[in-house]
Amino acid sequence: MKKNELARDDYISQTIGANITFHRIVWDAQQQPTTVTAGGGIRYHSLPTGPAELHSHEFAELFLILSGKINHIVNGEIQQLGAGGLVFIRPSDVHGFETCDSPSNEPCELVILSFQLETMLLLSEYLGNDTFLRNYTGPVTAPRFKLSIRETEELSAELMQLWALQSQHHEMAKLKIKIFLANILTSYFLGTRLDCDHSAPEWLPKLCQKMQRMENFSGGMTAMKKLAPCTQEHLCKVFRKHIGKSPTEYINDIRMKQAAKMIIETDDKIFSVAMDVGCNSLSRFYMLFKKYYRVSPAQYRSIAQNNHIPV
Repeated sequence: MKKNELARDDYISQTIGANITFHRIVWDAQQQPTTVTAGGGIRYHSLPTGPAELHSHEFAELFLILSGKINHIVNGEIQQLGAGGLVFIRPSDVHGFETCDSPSNEPCELVILSFQLETMLLLSEYLGNDTFLRNYTGPVTAPRFKLSIRETEELSAELMQLWALQSQHHEMAKLKIKIFLANILTSYFLGTRLDCDHSAPEWLPKLCQKMQRMENFSGGMTAMKKLAPCTQEHLCKVFRKHIGKSPTEYINDIRMKQAAKMIIETDDKIFSVAMDVGCNSLSRFYMLFKKYYRVSPAQYRSIAQNNHIPV
């Protein structure tokens, strides 16, 4: 099958040396491939349910599946990925995405960090050791990992913060993305990554999935307590142990991510967005939003509308 090669200068900011984008993929058997840009590195894709359109890169990338399921075709093999799937793509890899054999054909959301290969070479030179680089390039297929709920939440939050920073403070974004890459590459390819915690109760992933719905997270702890099959005290202990935050902090994470999405994709007033995600206090909403994204909601909207970084 013919493949395309994605040019580095078309996909990576020359100033930062990297680029972070968020993608939502839906499937339509009757439609040609289309992509709609919502601004700020947000992309909506509608793909046919046929064979994947394969491509390679002049750069490296990693991607994290945030929700849904997808088949990742890479170097002739199929990787079935769901939420928490983390994959590292090398420039030599040829890959693309296909729908899973699922009646629902549910959408898939993922975040991609594209970066210059030189970053890895400089890191290897700085460490005076190329073990992580050999472990990264050695496997025939693209290295992949399955993250726990807690790891997925933490990694997606960190990428979201870097994404917001890259549009406003180029030099700081350049520095922090290099630090992020140094941490994640050495963690995953020098054997220092801790194993995922598989002891979480079966109801926890289901509860987290239900809390992603607006009618639930907007209801806050009241809604979560109704959905959880345990007492509030036990609920707090489980969240602290397996997700690393309290139920309230987890709900606020979801609220702020949804608020950021609504601020970019709609013209709704900030007050309306705050009410929709369940924040009845506008001052608290502003405080939480600035804590997550380091800018006010209005500044965040302005950044997204004026972001010209290529994707």
